[in-house]
Amino acid sequence: MVLNGYSREVEGSDTVILFIHGILGGPSHFDMFIPNVPDDWSICGILLDGHGKGVEDISSTSMEKWKAQVADKISELYLKYKNIIIAAHSMGTLFAIDAALKYPDKVKMLFLLAVPLRIFIKPIAAVNAYKVIFDRIKDGDVRALAAKDAYNVERDRRLWLYLGWIPRYLELFREMRRVKRVIRSLTVPCFAFQSSDDELVSKASKKYLFSNPNISCELLEHSGHYYYESRDREFLISRFSEECAALCF
Repeated sequence: MVLNGYSREVEGSDTVILFIHGILGGPSHFDMFIPNVPDDWSICGILLDGHGKGVEDISSTSMEKWKAQVADKISELYLKYKNIIIAAHSMGTLFAIDAALKYPDKVKMLFLLAVPLRIFIKPIAAVNAYKVIFDRIKDGDVRALAAKDAYNVERDRRLWLYLGWIPRYLELFREMRRVKRVIRSLTVPCFAFQSSDDELVSKASKKYLFSNPNISCELLEHSGHYYYESRDREFLISRFSEECAALCF
């Protein structure tokens, strides 16, 4: 077995789980699930282009690069493994759905967090972004701290640089619209978890998830886009462990 950061290759394994993070995020978003991945499964945590770097690196990348990066990784795993499991957050869930639509023979399950099929940006999202960028987070501000932990871009106080992100978000909105049109065609078992107090994803996203009987959608009553309250966190870990254990290959 080779362990390297967020990748673990188990010799002889026929199953791999791929973790796909959201925009401005990183593989660490899935840390809570790693201990519950079966020992005989390989693990792959992808880092999307531009992430883990500076503000201008996000500006200079593109949705097409991210989609191509994920597609290339899925193609690589397709040739190597019999079974592919995908866990994803936010924007990453859109890529996961695409992969399941393209490879329903090998993608055996989707475990999705905060599927962004409709957006509703609450003021607290902008407030927390300000707190993260300018390091103004007070002790006990759990939601801002969670946003800081999830933020995988070097902070820069030159606010005008963030204008370069506008094309990325416009691309994201187009991708959301496209996935809404195809989600009913999903045949792979899918477990989606939406947060009741999500500061970015609208509750209206649920209606698109409920439109497909292959998608089980559950609500995290006390959580946000990045923050998972302890009861919801334990629930997520438990459900992840249960669904992984139920896959007997």
